[in-house]
Amino acid sequence: MRNAITIKDDLRLAAVIPTFFMTLSPDKVLAEAWVDALFLGIYLTTFVRCLRWLVWADEGWKLRKKINWTMLIITLLISGCIFTNMVVFLQSRMESLRPDHLAAPPSKVGTINAPTWVDIVICTNANMTTLFADAVLILRLWQIYGKSLRVAILPILLWLGAFACTILQAFWQTVQERGIQTAWHPINTSVGPGAILTPFWGATMLLNMYATPMIALRIWQVTKKSEGDTSIQSLRFVMRVLIESGFMYVVVTTSHFVVWWTPNSYAIAIISAMNTPMTGIGFNLILIRTAEKKAENELAAKRLPVLSTLRFNVPTLKTREDDPSGASSMSESTAV
Repeated sequence: MRNAITIKDDLRLAAVIPTFFMTLSPDKVLAEAWVDALFLGIYLTTFVRCLRWLVWADEGWKLRKKINWTMLIITLLISGCIFTNMVVFLQSRMESLRPDHLAAPPSKVGTINAPTWVDIVICTNANMTTLFADAVLILRLWQIYGKSLRVAILPILLWLGAFACTILQAFWQTVQERGIQTAWHPINTSVGPGAILTPFWGATMLLNMYATPMIALRIWQVTKKSEGDTSIQSLRFVMRVLIESGFMYVVVTTSHFVVWWTPNSYAIAIISAMNTPMTGIGFNLILIRTAEKKAENELAAKRLPVLSTLRFNVPTLKTREDDPSGASSMSESTAV
């Protein structure tokens, strides 16, 4: 009877705890939780500030007359995915630190062990967060090139491929979770994100490496042709913001992709904890910094000095000059 209860408890725990948590010691789980909480706190700060610029007016706390609903909805969707992942992660950590689970032997990473519903939720939410941010990047690229489909067709195809990989990954994890062994099996590798997630991360990395430089190039071309325009500083600021945020995102995503090709489950857990919040942080920072710059420019335009309509006569000084012939002449000079 005792053995039956133990087996039942182990099965119940396996249905809650992600597979890579099984290999982490309690101190490493706490370290991963600390990193997750740190980056979630940074994301929460940027999320609240982003909502302030999307919903409320530039001055005061009045609602905007024209709200950018596209950006607002995508911001809320990204936040929903990130917060859902945090709740699921927290529950799994609490279960993994239970004394009865700590006594159980750890399983191996990279085996054909069936994923849990926690794995499915976390993986799908992480992919959708990336897809939402990439969709906005494609929209910016399409708009800045005058809605040219020729320029945007490559990132659109990459995005559709990544979306298909997300659906396929969720389907395959569900099949594994239900224990359907007769279904199609992807390649089983000991390291790496898998045969489905590998093309997903490859597609999203290529998308960002293509779209971000293309946007920066377009802005640079416009600023080069309009050196005397007063809006050049704003365009250069937008270009700098996009490059900085895009670089930050590409670095974290590349690190997340590379670390999956190592057998170090601790490194995978740490980088994975950073990856999803950093996507949201980079997305929010672009909206925050561009909105703040726009508000500063509008405020500066309102405070420009106005030329007075009063006109003052300039005083003149009359001088008399005598020449040797005895004639005299009068001249006027402006007093300075």
